[in-house]
Amino acid sequence: MSSTTALKELSDLLGFLGNEQRLRILRAIAEEEKYAREISEELGISRPLVTIYLKQLEKRGLAVGTARVTDDPPLMRRYYRAVPFALVVDLDLIKNLREE
Repeated sequence: MSSTTALKELSDLLGFLGNEQRLRILRAIAEEEKYAREISEELGISRPLVTIYLKQLEKRGLAVGTARVTDDPPLMRRYYRAVPFALVVDLDLIKNLREE
C-alpha cells in the first residue's frame, strides 16, 4: 500500500482478508499449488464456495490460476497458488489515506 491509497480501497481489502475461509484458502495455496476440489476436501469447505473465493483471490491479484490437462477426470483442472505480497498498515498510512 502506498501513501496515496484511498480509504475505501484499504477498507475493502481489509474486509476481504478479514474472512476466515478466504484466509484458510490463501494459506492452503501459500506453499504449493492446488485445485479447488483438493482445497475443498482439505479444508472442509464446499467446492463451489472454494471456487468463488479462488476467483476473488485471483481477481485481487492475491492468487494465480493455471489451467492444466490431467490424465484423470476431470481432464482439465485449474491449479492455484498464492502470489507473495506484503500488507503493512500503520498510523502513517492511515493518516495519509485519501477520502475518494
